[in-house]
This record gives sequence, structure tokens and C-alpha cells, in this order.
Amino acid sequence: MLISPILPIDIKGNIDIELLKLAEEVCIKSASLLSDYNPQIISSVKKLLRITNSYYSNRIEAQSTHPIEIEKAMKKEFSKDTKEEQLQKLSLAHIKTQEYVEEYCTSKKEVIDRKFIKSIHKEFYSADGMENFLKITNKTQTIMMQSGEFRKNSVEVANHIAPSFEKIDSIFNYYEKEYQNIYVNNTKAMKLLSALSSHHRLVYIHPFLDGNGRVSRLHLDAMLFHMELEGYGLWNISRGLARDVKGYQKHLSLADMIRQGATDGRGELSLRGLQYYLKYMLEIALNQITFMGKSLSLPTLNHRMSTFVELSQKGMYTIAPLPKQSEILFSALLIKGEIQRGEVEKIISKSKKSAYTLVKTLLDMEYLESDSPRGSLRLKLNTFFASKLIPDLIPEPIFEKRVISSSSIAECL
Repeated sequence: MLISPILPIDIKGNIDIELLKLAEEVCIKSASLLSDYNPQIISSVKKLLRITNSYYSNRIEAQSTHPIEIEKAMKKEFSKDTKEEQLQKLSLAHIKTQEYVEEYCTSKKEVIDRKFIKSIHKEFYSADGMENFLKITNKTQTIMMQSGEFRKNSVEVANHIAPSFEKIDSIFNYYEKEYQNIYVNNTKAMKLLSALSSHHRLVYIHPFLDGNGRVSRLHLDAMLFHMELEGYGLWNISRGLARDVKGYQKHLSLADMIRQGATDGRGELSLRGLQYYLKYMLEIALNQITFMGKSLSLPTLNHRMSTFVELSQKGMYTIAPLPKQSEILFSALLIKGEIQRGEVEKIISKSKKSAYTLVKTLLDMEYLESDSPRGSLRLKLNTFFASKLIPDLIPEPIFEKRVISSSSIAECL
């Protein structure tokens, strides 16, 4: 079959032990991210990462807008620049589709399924504002792509000639059967290798006229959520890939190679190419887990929150200064996750009126969130706030007053 081998298994039927150990390490270290945090902080970080995942996945395709602009679009604040507005809507479509993917995975439905893959494409390209992205123009013609439908045309991307569109359904018969079998009574490490391998094979098939990269990465997210890779959502692989687009493309191309002789596996594609690709992807995953583990360290976050409040009060940013005692409340929320409004007075050691004013101001400034006017309070990681707490996760806004750069702040923390 055109997409074999489906796993890094040699001609003797043995799995690559080095890759299996790396996969086990990813599973263990990913789960360790959950150890220090309460459910509310985990939820806040996951909400933030949906925005950054949209940014980085679109950046891989050279079509991204800053996370702060994405956040504005989520509040219906669109740019007056037509191109920027379209990119904002593209990002919203990605976030909406990721939410769909995550919700789908909680149902335990099958994710290694062409209907689900088609539904990801349809969800993405049927979103508001995506009409312009359905128009695909090449050197000779313009074609209107049908969302959620496999291509009816031959395609060539750089040096890769995708399988003929007439073969897509038969290839998916093999893809579904083989990868579904791996998910029955297997270890998480094997499932992870399967998910990463299937990601390349889906990119290789190139089933849609356009949007294959984004859909394939969203489908990879689905597989990682579905296999219950603990800690996933507190890190995301798209950031690592976006920081090394050429490396990502190079290793996808290596896995595209046809078999290089009798010792290069038993499939039609290169076993060694798949191994190089998998090692790269696993190392990217470990790098992102390490990065987020250090960034989300409670002492680090707590110190950076205090520094953020202090610098805002000194006028170092183009935002309104945060009120006094903000850092005290932030610290308490970081530890507890959720606080009743009546507790704030005691936490900041001020009057009831002062506590009320502080809460109202921070809610209005979107540093806190609550489900109701009297509901408990939670920390909200808006994108500007997050860009200072985790300076390498969100790029520095180009419009910000640069009295002190985020990198300089980070070095002091």
C-alpha cells in the first residue's frame, strides 16, 4: 500500500526501541505538567493555548495574525484592514474547530476515520468569513473548493506529488484499518508513535484541495486528546513546528521518500525516512513540554505576575496601570484557583469597599473572570498579560512601548 510502513518496524518485525523510549518519555513528562496546578489554572492555560495554537498553526502556513489581534476578533473587534480582518477570521475558524475537535474526543468516538477528518475540514472552512479561502487559484485556473470533501484533482506540492485522487478512498481503507488496530489494547507510547506516524501519512495523502496542513495538525491534536495523553493542552506541538518550519518540512519530506533498497523496511515508503521524522517530532514534543514546564513553574509565574503589576504601575506599558494589591490577589488565585468574592477583603487586608473596587476593576480589565455577578473569581490569562508571564509563548506586540523589552524582563526573573 502507498502509505506503508505505518509504524517504525523493521524487516524482522521489531519496533524501533529508541523511538519507543522517546515516546514513553514524552508520555511521562507530559503527565508531570499536571502535578502542580489546580483545575482552574489548567483551564485558563488551555484557553490561552487554543489562541496560541491557532497563531502557530497558521504561522506554519505563513498566514497568521498576532494573538492579541485574535483575542480582539473573539470580542468582534475586527481590523479595518481587509487582509488583517481575513486573518483574524481564519484564526477564529481554527479556534472554533479546535473546540469542536476537543468536544468530539470526549465522546470517545473513533478519530481514525475519514468522516471525522472530513468533518474537521468542513468545520474549519464553513466558519464565518472563510468564503475567500475556498477560492483556490493556480497558474491556469481558479477552483472553488468544497469544504469537507476530498479533492477531485491531482496536486503537486513542492517536490511532493500526492497520490492520485482516484486512490484516496482505497488508501483510507488501509489507513483506517491499520491505525485503528494499533489503538486496541496498546500502550500510550505505541499510540503516540501511531498518532505521529499517521500525521505524516495524512499530510502525504493530501486528501483536500487546500487546508491539509491545518487539518492534519488538528487531527493530530484529536488523536493526542483521544488517547488521553495526560498534560496535552498545557503544551502544543504546533509552537515547536512553527519555530522550525524548514525543519518540519524537511522531515516530512524525508518520510515521503520511497523505500531505499532491501534493508529499508518492507513498505513502499522509506522506513528510515519515517524514523528520522518520528525522532524529530518526539524531540519537538519534549522541547515544548520542557518549555511549558519551566514557564508554568508556580514560583516563576508568581514572581512575573508581581513584576507585571509593578511595571504597569510605573507606566512601562501602554495599558492602564493595575490597581494596588492586584499582585496579592493574583498570587492567591494562582495557588487556590478559585476564590469567593467575600474572601478578597481578608486576602488583601483592606476594607470591603476596597476589595469590591479591586475586583470590579480587574474584571473590567479582563484579568479576572467569573460565571456570574456574584460568582467566584478565577484568574484570566488575557494575551497581553500572558505575553509578559510567558514571554516566549506569545510574541511581543509591535505597538507596545518598549521601555523594557520582554526578553530583558525574562532575564531578570
